[in-house]
Formats: sequence, C-alpha cells, structure tokens
Amino acid sequence: MKLIILLGQRVRSGTNFIGTTLKQHPDVVCVPVNTSAGEMNIFKDASIKTQIYNKVSKSFGARLTDKDFPEFMKYYGELWKSFLEKKYNLPQDKVVFIKSPYIEHVELWKLAFPNSQIALLCRDGRDNVISSVKASNDRRKWHTKKIKFKKNFNYFSGRSFYAHTKDWKNTANLFHEISESPKLKKIRYEDLINSPKEIENLLKFYELRTDSEIVKKCLSAPIVGSSFGVSDNGMVKPNWEPIDNKENFKFTGKWNKWNIFQKTFFKKIANKELMQLNYVKNHNW
Repeated sequence: MKLIILLGQRVRSGTNFIGTTLKQHPDVVCVPVNTSAGEMNIFKDASIKTQIYNKVSKSFGARLTDKDFPEFMKYYGELWKSFLEKKYNLPQDKVVFIKSPYIEHVELWKLAFPNSQIALLCRDGRDNVISSVKASNDRRKWHTKKIKFKKNFNYFSGRSFYAHTKDWKNTANLFHEISESPKLKKIRYEDLINSPKEIENLLKFYELRTDSEIVKKCLSAPIVGSSFGVSDNGMVKPNWEPIDNKENFKFTGKWNKWNIFQKTFFKKIANKELMQLNYVKNHNW
C-alpha cells in the first residue's frame, strides 16, 4: 500500500484544504472515509517511544537499545498500513492519503513510514491566529454554562489570542528548523490557493499523475470546514456544508481588520518567525 502524508504546522493551518484538494485526484483515497479527509493523528505525542518502547527496553534481558528503535518503528508503520487497509477495505491500486496538524514529531513519521512522501504545511500566523481564536470560541448545544463562561473569558480577555500566537511562534520555529529532503517537502498554504502550478508541484512531489484535467479537478475542490470529529458525549460535527463557489470566500488577509493593539501584540511575540517564513520583510505591516 502506497501512503502519502501531510503534517500541518499546527491546527488551522489548512490541512483540510489540502486534504479536500487531494481527494479530488482519481488515484487518491482518504481515511477515515466518512470524516475529515485523511485525519490520522498517529504521532500527536511521542508516547510510542517514551511510554512503550523505552519501558520495554528496560525490561530485564530485553537488550533493546536506541539503535533498535528505527527498526521497531518500521514494523510499527507497516502495522498501521496493514490495519488501515483491512479496516477500510482500501483498494490496492489507490494511493492512501493521511494527515495530521502536528509537526512536533516529524522524525517519528519518517521512521515509521520511510518510503512515504511527507509534506509539511505552514500558514501565515496572523490568519492562523484569527482562525484559531474563532474556532476556540465556537458554540455547541452540549456546552455547559461553565464551558461557555470559560470560552467567553478567554476570548474577551485576550488569553486565547495570546495562547494561539505563542503556539504559532513555537511551531513556526519548528517548521523553519526542519530540513527538506527528496521525501520531505515544506509548502505554504497561501501558495496553493488557485495556483495550478503549485498544485501540480505538490502532485509531482507525491508522485501522482498531473495531467491538466486532474489539476483542474483538484483546483475546483469544494471548501470544507475543518471542525470535524466526535465529542465525548457522542455529538458528531462538522460545522458547515461544503462550499463549491469560492469567489466570495476570503482565504487570506483576514488579519487586515486587526486594530493597532492586536498588530503590536502579534509583532512583539511572533514577527521574527513571520519573517523567517517569508510572510513579511520587516515590522512595517
């Protein structure tokens, strides 16, 4: 089974946009089948090493060392592929796409899936923070008064803005420090919007067919909300239906409505990282 992987810089980086785009390709299939296109947070943390492998390696007589870990991870990756193939009855002639909005443990992905192409996706921190703050202040029917109060406090006090800005800064540094290779490519969300050339480049990196009809189909992918999942009490979401007409949808520059305090605050925390990722040249924005 051939597997291709996308890792987002953090939540709200556009992984669902890329997933929906790739889903239009006739050779690509996504899992899980009926939820967010390809969402599989296999390495949200490093517990496979810290809580499993390392503990077993300390067993008396096991004689496992860090040198054995890469070999163990290859088998772990093959186990996941075999499991997904059987659970979802995946066709052998398709390429399987999975994604995750966490890049902190990209080395684990590389070890588990050494033959897979991995793309890393970043997004302008200003738009990412706006989207994150809005998402964290969402409203659900199952929210208690305590949850609603906490959300309102975090939103109006600026705590949510600060927390998402700090996290974008930290993950932007991680993204910047990761080195590209033939099997690992760094891309920007903004560069893929309405760009046949960049879509074609992404398909080529994933070793997928790139004829004009396929690229056109990928470009016409509907816009789908990324708030998919199931809550603890079993409530299923997404938030909204797919949008086919993109003409009135604003992909970038949502931060333009920020006031002087928001701009100053973001600049003080994360402008260095914004420049590192080539979103701005200086502080004059």
